[in-house]
Amino acid sequence: MAIQKVAHAHLRVSDTGKALAFYEEVVGLKEVHKSGDVIYLGLGADDNYDLAIAPGGTGVERFAFQVDSEIDLEHYAKRLQDRGVSVSEVKTDDPGVTGGIRFRLPSGHTMELVLVADRPTYLHPVFTHVKRTRGFAPLDVDHITLQVPVPKLRETAEFLRDVLDFYISDIFQPAPDVWGAVWTRVGEYHHDMALIGGENPSETLNHLAWQMDGIEHVKKALDYLGQHQIALETGPGRHGVGGNIFAYFWEPGGNRFELSAEMPRTVDRQAPPKIWDNFPKAFSAWGQLPPESFAKGS
Repeated sequence: MAIQKVAHAHLRVSDTGKALAFYEEVVGLKEVHKSGDVIYLGLGADDNYDLAIAPGGTGVERFAFQVDSEIDLEHYAKRLQDRGVSVSEVKTDDPGVTGGIRFRLPSGHTMELVLVADRPTYLHPVFTHVKRTRGFAPLDVDHITLQVPVPKLRETAEFLRDVLDFYISDIFQPAPDVWGAVWTRVGEYHHDMALIGGENPSETLNHLAWQMDGIEHVKKALDYLGQHQIALETGPGRHGVGGNIFAYFWEPGGNRFELSAEMPRTVDRQAPPKIWDNFPKAFSAWGQLPPESFAKGS
């Protein structure tokens, strides 16, 4: 049984026109489908979509992880139902999605496990990626970080571990036995989904991260942002937790994006989580302090 990777995310945006123009011109996404007021966008590495947007505020509407087979869907549907979680079949206009299940995490977020029609064995830099004529062109969706009410954070992380077979990589504990942030993974890379504790229950997303080639790719992307008057929130830097390169900004739709590169691979799958008690050290291995705005989600 295997959950593979982040498949896509549906975000709410405060200004669809400005957001769409930004995604197409600056990021390099391409519209692949539209259903009602939902616009589906892809990076072009495969025939699946990576991001869907709809008007109506900000934050994450739902998000999906890809699985291998129908057997996986049946397996996790039973695991969820045995836990008392309501599970429904995914029946949407989502392009490229051939099946799936939908449920709510203890945090209240809607999560899906899906099968997709186009499954490249791996993303080849020459043969997989289409020629881009605009935008800084990320390689893929890298990870998603949810904003979770603090009282629900540990319960949600343990649910991911115990029911969906995620591994917990790192935990930030501001006080003994208090979990303030958690980084989880499904495969080799340090985190595929993270949870950041928040005080405002209406905030559902901390950030959506895009996979970048390396620091030069990040630098080029930041030049694009500068040319389009998009202010950098913080970075470039290297996280203490995980060790990936980061840069954060708020896109015109009202959500935070991260540019992420050099995500480390875990070398001991069975190792216990690393515990951090100092958030500035967890945030930056280079000594950068997290901005006050980083506590805010969308």
